Amino acid sequence: MGKVLKRAAVSTAALVAAATAVVGAGAGSAQASEVIGLGNTYSAGVYSSPSASSAKVAGVPDLHPGDSVAVNCWTVGTSVGNFGNVWYHAFQEIYAGSPYLQAGGWVFAPYVDGAAAFHSGAIPKCP
Repeated sequence: MGKVLKRAAVSTAALVAAATAVVGAGAGSAQASEVIGLGNTYSAGVYSSPSASSAKVAGVPDLHPGDSVAVNCWTVGTSVGNFGNVWYHAFQEIYAGSPYLQAGGWVFAPYVDGAAAFHSGAIPKCP
């Protein structure tokens, strides 16, 4: 019985690793990705470049607390207020109670998760 459970755990781990590799490969050359839920404080727009003065990605609604975003890397962009200048590259937007979108763009990290994925090293710097 123990061997069966161990094999199941290994198989599950392999499936998760394979799925992560496929998501990462489809999103660019970054090797890690994170799905991050927005906290209860800020909403975040999805921009065409890592700058709040750039255009928002057409057809992509803003993300609000309760929504999530899949990101695969970070970069330094323009600062927003006193919150810093770290931006995440988003490749999927997940809206609470709605279908998801797969649109590439940039979200301001402090408005998403306080830049926690950046600070923890969970995602790499964009190439």
